Amino acid sequence: MKLFLYILYSVFICAMGIGIYVAYRDTEGLVETNYYETGTKFFQSKAFEAKLEIAISKPEALKKGNNTIHISVTSQGKPLENANLHLFVGNLSKAAYDYTKSMQELSPGHYQVNAEIPFKGIWLVRIDLDKQQLTTSRKWFYNIN
Repeated sequence: MKLFLYILYSVFICAMGIGIYVAYRDTEGLVETNYYETGTKFFQSKAFEAKLEIAISKPEALKKGNNTIHISVTSQGKPLENANLHLFVGNLSKAAYDYTKSMQELSPGHYQVNAEIPFKGIWLVRIDLDKQQLTTSRKWFYNIN
């Protein structure tokens, strides 16, 4: 019986050691090292965005296959020109199909890009906007049938 307890104790200590090692090795970086500065920049950016009254339109319904996505962006009710817009498309179950594309400005405040959705599932569509001091994004989920 004593031998069994020694073996069980050894297995427990070994499993704990392996668990701690794996947790340390695969840290996800969920703790922000400069959380105060990062938080301050985030809230300043959101305040600046609210001041400019940024509005980004939601893409129309998407389908399996090739999609042409049109987005309109306004600031204080006027078209936002010469902004850098990037489209991110990602599948929730398979990260291998995630990609980002730059959007082209067709006319003032109207942007377009082609996006391929290869199969059914739930897809995340995110628009990232960069213009001078402003950096913001909007995201939507689409259930593709």
